[in-house]
Amino acid sequence: MPEYMILIHEPLSTGATLAPTETRSLLDQQAAYAQKLRALSAYVDGERLRPSNEGRRVRGGAAEPQVIAGPLDEPSLEAYHVVRAVDLDAALDLAKQFPVPSGTSIEVRPVMSGHLEPEKTSEQGRLFAFAVLGSAPNEGAWTEIMDRIDERTHDHFPEQQFRGGARLEAPSRGRQIRTSGGRRAIFDGPFLESKEVIGGLFFMCMASLEEAVAWAKESAFVEYGTLEIRELWRS
Repeated sequence: MPEYMILIHEPLSTGATLAPTETRSLLDQQAAYAQKLRALSAYVDGERLRPSNEGRRVRGGAAEPQVIAGPLDEPSLEAYHVVRAVDLDAALDLAKQFPVPSGTSIEVRPVMSGHLEPEKTSEQGRLFAFAVLGSAPNEGAWTEIMDRIDERTHDHFPEQQFRGGARLEAPSRGRQIRTSGGRRAIFDGPFLESKEVIGGLFFMCMASLEEAVAWAKESAFVEYGTLEIRELWRS
């Protein structure tokens, strides 16, 4: 059965506007959502990312890769789920059930390739998500960048630290759900909008954020695109 990644993007102000009790209730609802996916045999993987202000972006440059400290662009990636569904419409139905505050956008994209390890945060050590980003004037050019990155990097992960990942289909193959005032509207892709767009996620066990940044600076990913590095919350 096809797999789809549900990407949850929140404005940076969301955490500041929610009371502690509202945040706790939302997290409980999201945990219940994951349990529901498991009960439906739709669950593949899912994690929350630590706040954007703790993250880094490593962007390629003419001389040396540029390291950009958080807070990063908004809306920022706050969580993801990977689900099995018969088609995109079925995946959208699952994504619409994910409990989020107003102002959140949810993107649903088919998974092109890769493998995921759903129990990775139960291991010892710090786990970091690396979002592969690319910027291009149109989707064709963006896809060429992602193909080039994939060709250069797919077999260059350190085996002892790699914890799986997935490449996503192009944005036009997905849909976006935007929430406002309790309403949810669905929009067709692409969503390039002259910004860096995510092409996939992979995960690495690293001793520190500094080690993750150092590895990213030496990788082929940043020859053509950008890596956004965010630690995962522990389960």
